This record gives sequence, C-alpha cells and structure tokens, in this order.
Amino acid sequence: MTRIFDFVSAPAPRYLMRLALLERMIEAAPRDLRHFLEIGPGLGDVSAYVASRFPSAQGTLMEFSEKGASMLNERFVSDNRVNVLCTDFQKHPFTSRFGLIMAFEVLEHIEDDIATLGKISQLLEPGGVFLFSAPSLMRKWQQCDEYAGHYRRYERDEIMRKFPAAGLQVEALWSFGFPVTELLYPLRQVYYSLQRHRNPDQTKEGATKKSGIERPLTPSFLKAVIPHLLKPFFLLQEKVKKTDLGDGFLVIARKPE
Repeated sequence: MTRIFDFVSAPAPRYLMRLALLERMIEAAPRDLRHFLEIGPGLGDVSAYVASRFPSAQGTLMEFSEKGASMLNERFVSDNRVNVLCTDFQKHPFTSRFGLIMAFEVLEHIEDDIATLGKISQLLEPGGVFLFSAPSLMRKWQQCDEYAGHYRRYERDEIMRKFPAAGLQVEALWSFGFPVTELLYPLRQVYYSLQRHRNPDQTKEGATKKSGIERPLTPSFLKAVIPHLLKPFFLLQEKVKKTDLGDGFLVIARKPE
C-alpha cells in the first residue's frame, strides 16, 4: 500500500513525526473528495499523497513564495489535476469551495490568524474538513520560532476557542514530535541561532517565504531508511498524542453540514 512517506522529499525527523499521525487524519476527508486546497504546501509532499489517495480530486496549491511556487510547478508539471498558484491566500478571489483544506505550519506565520480561520471556514463545503498543524505551547518558544518569523506557538485552549468561533468543529487535537523533538532540542537551538546570526536582517515575510522549502533534498535510499529508524518513536508518540509532551499540534476540524 502507498504510504505518505513514499512522497517525502526531505525527511527531517520532526516532519516525519508529524506525517506519521497526519496519514491517519487524512482518512477523515470526504470519500467523494472533488477539490482540495493546501495553503503553504512547502515541497508539496502532502498534496502529492492526497492526489494519489483521491485520483478523482482536483488540487489547488497556494504558495506565497515565488521560489516555492516554481518548485511545486516543476514537481506537478505532469499532473494536470494539480494547479499551483503563487499568491496571498487572504487576497485571492476564490470562485469555488473545497471538501478538504490543509495548512501545516502556516498560521503561526500570520498575524491575524482569526481572519484566516474565518476565510478557511467560508471556503469549506458543508461537512468539509480542515487539517491543521502548528508549533505548540508558548513556553516552548525557541530559536527556530525566531528564525522562521513566527507570531505565536498555539495553546490547546486557544485552538479550542478560535476554531469554533470560526465555525469549525474540532474532532481531534493531537500532539506530535515527542520524544524526537526533545532529544534534538539542543542541536536545533544551536543550528537556528547560527542561522539567525547569518541572516540578521531577515524580515518575517522573508522568513515565511523560505519556511518549508529550505530543507535539503535527500537521496532515495535515505528517504526509505529514516522512517524505519523512527518507528519506535512513532509508537511512543502514538501513546502520548493526547498530552502536551510534543512540539506541535495536529488538528482535524470540520464545518458542520
């Protein structure tokens, strides 16, 4: 069976920990999915997987970064079901609604996330699903948040307040990353501290445009090996997904019928 890991371009450990849970969350999408939207798709791994799972669905990928949009166009050049747009989600004049909308590690880059959630809710079909991820817990604020231009890390009660206010019912709220993110924390702090010193004048907009596409591409044999090495951590993460031990939150939310 095709797995989400088969579509990964750059298997960073935290990213793989997120995908291990996300693959199951995608099962919440409507079975007759016709049109999906991903906001800030990075290298396009998740959309490539969704397109394979739902061969009759049309996909719209909305990327703020010109470089990112170019990379996505190159990846999906032979798939006419996937349309890549280089534009600002908040300003784009949509003409259709979607059965599935996805935004992973995106809303923490947006100052007015409440307006964004409202627009996402408007664009969902009744019964449609919104899949979301973001860094969790402000007490875990770190160098990577500074470097990436984040406005916030999300609290559990913040999600449970903001999503229903936008008309989105939260069906699952899982924590991801533990224990890998805890083990790698010192290395990540050093790495992103060095990156900040090398780019002292980087703006939040510039950081956002680089976020998600800076990961180095990985040889095929490593892409296959690394998920297998992380399997014990995937199992442990599963045990604690309803706690706040992880480094990020994953959410399934649905627009009421």
